[in-house]
Amino acid sequence: MATVSTVVTGRMGEDAAVGYLRGLGWQILARNWRCPAGELDVIAREPGGGHDDTVVFVEVKLRTGVGFGDPLEAITAAKMRHLRRCAASWLAANGPVSAIRIDAIGITKLPGRMPLMRHVRGLT
Repeated sequence: MATVSTVVTGRMGEDAAVGYLRGLGWQILARNWRCPAGELDVIAREPGGGHDDTVVFVEVKLRTGVGFGDPLEAITAAKMRHLRRCAASWLAANGPVSAIRIDAIGITKLPGRMPLMRHVRGLT
C-alpha cells in the first residue's frame, strides 16, 4: 500500500506531466484509468492532423532524489507488459483508434532545484 507522501508525490508528477502534454497541444483523455489489469497514469491524444491523431498511454515516474537512479529505469519489462495489458483493456472499452503508442515521462525533482523532465516516445 502506498504511503500518503508517495501518493502526493505521484500526483505532483502526474500534474507536471499533464501540464507539459497540454502545452504540446495534447488532449488529456483520462488520468489514473483503472481496469482489472491495473492502472494507466495518463491517456492522451497527440494531434496529428485530421483523423491521424495518436492515442498515447503515458507512464509517469517521479523521483525526489537520486538514490534509486533515473526515474525511467523503473520501467522494466514487467512494467511494459502491465502497460500493454492496460492499454489493450482501454482499447477494448473505448473502441478502435487510428494509432497508439506508449510513452514515458521521467521527472527528477531535487530539493532547491527546478524539476528535470524527460519525455521518451515510443517505448518498446
